[in-house]
Amino acid sequence: MYQRNMGAGFNFHNLIGFAPSIRFHQQPFVIQQPFSDSMRPHRNLMGSSAPLDFIPVQRPSVPQITSVNFNHVSNIHTSPPQQTVKKKRPNDDLSLPPNKRAKFNSHNSQRTLQLDRPTSSVREEDFLVPVNHGTEEITIGIWDYFLTAHMKDEDLKRKLKLRKCLLSVMSGAFPNCRLFLVGSSMTGFATRSSDVDMCLMITDQEIDQKYEATVILNSISRVFRKCSFMRSPQVIKAKVPIFKFFDAISQVECDLNINNIVGIRNTHLLRYYAYMDWRVRPLMLFIKFWARFHDINDASKKTISSYSLTLMLIHYLQAGVSPPVLPCLHSLKPHLFSTFNKVYRLTLDFDENNINFISRNNVTLGELFLGFLNYYANRFDYNTQVISVRLGKAIHRREVNDSNNSGQWKFLNIEEPFDKSNTARSVFDYHVFQRILRVFKVSYNTLEKSRNVKDILSRPF
Repeated sequence: MYQRNMGAGFNFHNLIGFAPSIRFHQQPFVIQQPFSDSMRPHRNLMGSSAPLDFIPVQRPSVPQITSVNFNHVSNIHTSPPQQTVKKKRPNDDLSLPPNKRAKFNSHNSQRTLQLDRPTSSVREEDFLVPVNHGTEEITIGIWDYFLTAHMKDEDLKRKLKLRKCLLSVMSGAFPNCRLFLVGSSMTGFATRSSDVDMCLMITDQEIDQKYEATVILNSISRVFRKCSFMRSPQVIKAKVPIFKFFDAISQVECDLNINNIVGIRNTHLLRYYAYMDWRVRPLMLFIKFWARFHDINDASKKTISSYSLTLMLIHYLQAGVSPPVLPCLHSLKPHLFSTFNKVYRLTLDFDENNINFISRNNVTLGELFLGFLNYYANRFDYNTQVISVRLGKAIHRREVNDSNNSGQWKFLNIEEPFDKSNTARSVFDYHVFQRILRVFKVSYNTLEKSRNVKDILSRPF
């Protein structure tokens, strides 16, 4: 289908030589064949043992649950869900479709919320979601949104077809290049409407993002304009410039960057965090939904990027609750997340990279979301503290390395786990920062009183 939509004058070979200072790969990458004995994809992950730029499509839509064991991914241990949860049935006036209404299995004094199987791609076992009296409607709201909004298999397949098309045509200009799927589509934090982020690796050396990457993307843009399936192509200049376009065939918006190695590394890291505990993905998707509703999830508007929101949640689950829900992976597996690792050798092999961590925290989704709001509304010290997922704690502002750009550390400070810059440098306007704080505070106060997520999504604060 993509081939039929290539323009008559489409030719990628004329891109060779436009950036003579770049040393391209001299040796081809070794790409394993799919589904070989040494590369059997795990049923719970997309390409668990594959290189990051090879992504088999066999992946369940939501965490698979057997009895009361949540998303037990290979040897990565997750905390068992809380069973002794509530004394009375939640109100029946919840705005849920009948097929997703809460059902309860009663035995002795224990009750566990059970939601119907949402998609055909998931096993027949029911999903058992723990709730606590007082926050059950918050938990149900978060879980229901997750079931509805998370990226499905068919969404991933469309993105993979687009990736295959782009790689096949760009390989003519960049021999031995690799095209990585990065961002939320790979980490597990994508919704059905999420765009797809890709990183074209044309060399294993760092390139000048300001000049060389922009020149490459402009050349790619000129050639791809001849493709009828590509709509609204444009190169956006930024710290990491991107080629943005809309694919009319897959109906997906794509952001393509060049050699953004840090983006590949943090995708690898977040993928592990996303699947270490069953609660991480539902919380993250709902937090992004809540933040977008209140217009505080857009770096172009001087608010918080999705990446920064993700690091805020991980930090809270590391250091804002006791016992922690998530460990510090940089401490547990320093060799696995070292910057000395070649990005094309990074894998999602959960079996090989066994992480021995068992969370003793059994707090429910509703309680964790309420605690997340409280942590950033009332507990976190924005004047002196910096979020550090790399260290698993908040560090003092004077501990950050600001020799290169001291102006980036202003109101919201979040250390990038690999290049140690501030991922929230977009929040540099004081008045915008105060509005972000107000959203956190009003949301927490409202939800603490009503215990219903509809009340924080009825109007922007």
